[in-house]
Amino acid sequence: MNSSEGDPVPGEGRPREDRDKKGRWVGVTLEQRQIRLDGPEELSQLSYQGILITHYDAETKISEAWVPLGVDPSEADDEELIQRLRGALLWQAGKQTAE
Repeated sequence: MNSSEGDPVPGEGRPREDRDKKGRWVGVTLEQRQIRLDGPEELSQLSYQGILITHYDAETKISEAWVPLGVDPSEADDEELIQRLRGALLWQAGKQTAE
């Protein structure tokens, strides 16, 4: 099955036919971010993974929240992710404002 048949489209977090619907929805994607640092060439770039939670109202992006994923996540890291996902789903249901 390809993207046009209902599979999630990379980077969009939900099937193509669902993105065309009106209303609030949340996209959750695993991403790699890179930042540039001052210093020696071999140490000038840092790359790390995280989860991007994006709030949409119909086709309009409302906000984004970045949750870094550590190599060895702590219980506090897990709790933050759970709370952000919970908040995103409550927002989707119309029960709170976007972060």
